[in-house]
Amino acid sequence: MATPMTLQALLELLLTMDGAFALCNVHGSVELRGQDFYVSAYQQWLTIYHTTAGDPEARSHIHLKRHTLRLAVVIHEPEQTPYLAFYGIAGATETEPLLIWYFPSFYNWAKGKTEIPANVAQHAAFVETYGTTFTFIEPPESG
Repeated sequence: MATPMTLQALLELLLTMDGAFALCNVHGSVELRGQDFYVSAYQQWLTIYHTTAGDPEARSHIHLKRHTLRLAVVIHEPEQTPYLAFYGIAGATETEPLLIWYFPSFYNWAKGKTEIPANVAQHAAFVETYGTTFTFIEPPESG
């Protein structure tokens, strides 16, 4: 069963977890990572900005059209850190996600791919609390 949630609420939750966003297309991808982000909503847009930027537009950021992302699914691949794949149409079986959010790495590659228990536990708690599939609902109208 899918968890209904606004896209903004899910993005704000993910930002507390220190993962990385990747905006993808057939030509490549751009990653946004760090611990200093916030979500700003303006009309049809949600933007992830750095909190430390004096002028938010002067640093790297992602503008997302609120209505183009409709579904997100946690993807597990063998011996890889899971990721959250965002798709455009709820129920569609698109082959490539439009946006990816990588959970914090399960492995310390500098130490021979040793497991990072805190990151594994954080992912398990996320899945237990929120599930593995999200459908995005419209935010309530502000008065």
